[in-house]
Amino acid sequence: MAPGSTEPAQTASLRIRHITMISLGGVMGAGFFIGSSGAIAMAGPAVLLSYAVAGILIFFVNLILCDLLGRSPHRGSFVSQVGHILGPRYGFVMGWTYLLVWVTTLAAEIMAAASLLAPLVALPYWLLELLVLGSMTALNLASVRFYGEAEYGLSFTKVAAVVLFILIGGVALTTGHHVPGAAFAADGLFPHGGVAILSAVPIVVFSMAGTEIGTIAALDSDRPEKNIARLARTIAIRLLGFYLASIAVILCLLPWHAITPGHSPFLQVLDALHIPFANSIMTVVILAAVLSTLNSGLYAASRILRDVALAGNAPAALRATHAESAIPHRAILCVAAASAAVAASAILSPTMVFAFLVSVIGVFIIAGNMMIVLARLCLVRDGRRAALFTLTGLAAVLAAMAVDPRARHELGLGIVAIGGIFVLERLKARALPAPARGQSA
Repeated sequence: MAPGSTEPAQTASLRIRHITMISLGGVMGAGFFIGSSGAIAMAGPAVLLSYAVAGILIFFVNLILCDLLGRSPHRGSFVSQVGHILGPRYGFVMGWTYLLVWVTTLAAEIMAAASLLAPLVALPYWLLELLVLGSMTALNLASVRFYGEAEYGLSFTKVAAVVLFILIGGVALTTGHHVPGAAFAADGLFPHGGVAILSAVPIVVFSMAGTEIGTIAALDSDRPEKNIARLARTIAIRLLGFYLASIAVILCLLPWHAITPGHSPFLQVLDALHIPFANSIMTVVILAAVLSTLNSGLYAASRILRDVALAGNAPAALRATHAESAIPHRAILCVAAASAAVAASAILSPTMVFAFLVSVIGVFIIAGNMMIVLARLCLVRDGRRAALFTLTGLAAVLAAMAVDPRARHELGLGIVAIGGIFVLERLKARALPAPARGQSA
């Protein structure tokens, strides 16, 4: 296939071990190792219930997504499926909200990586950002198999670190140096009320966002349907175990109000336990996590951008794939450039574009999951209980955000942003002549 080819292309370069680690790689980034501090500050010790609720919802969304991909006669990513089943309007909104989530996430990870490297490398901050982004972009442009092997190594590093952290915390608790549950006693389990449990779910869901990357990566494997089904059954359960165990250890070893938002609670625990070289160890782990998320995010977002272009909702030039590797090189470069622009906006005007995008990400993710569930409900009539349960749970999270004054602002901005994307779709549809509209649908 020529570099300018616009036909869908798949390879069989990835194996199930790659796909599993890619799914973990898109999830366990700075949002987990650092962002968990914000969720703890919002819900207190009850954040454990927030993680449980988010994990259950993500588990059901993954099962529904697997069922959707297996039943639909249309082939392609879940964004293509939503557009095929719910119509081009929802496909447009689904595609662009998903891309905005990843572009913002990638920008945040770029800045996190540069911040970690700044004390170690005597280079300007902006140059560190470009070097980090450039290296991950080059890795994605090289080959799908090379990307998969690199992601396997990076993800294995952080998974091993989380397991080691849980073991260290378990030893500290069982040897009597710390009393299990003592951190819960100060203000009770619900210091901010029960509503805060659901209000913190979007933050938690953001830290878990990326499990769907496995379904995208599976399209580059030899048995996509079988690999997608296996991932849907296992990946969310594994993540829920990692997350719940880690957060439980943190809350048992530190008073929740001593955890500083924006700082790694994992590092705070290791410092409190006087673990030698804790700061250096966590710096390496968090850097590996950030690079892993960058790697997986570029991979996923570029494939979705190509799907969006194939649907007629982005420039046709972005449909192109490389002749030999079938890599969407133009889409990768476009996602990288957009992420760099958002990262630059965070430095030049932190209270405007970047702050707005960060505020709406949680609502975008919830809305995207709701569209996946709605697509499944519209596709077939049987097996609706799980889908209705999941849809009700997602709606309850949005309702809790409306009730909680601390989350109401983010909900309002998210609704306005999604409404704006719907308006853009209508303007685009009216600008196209009738034959072009039919082709893009």
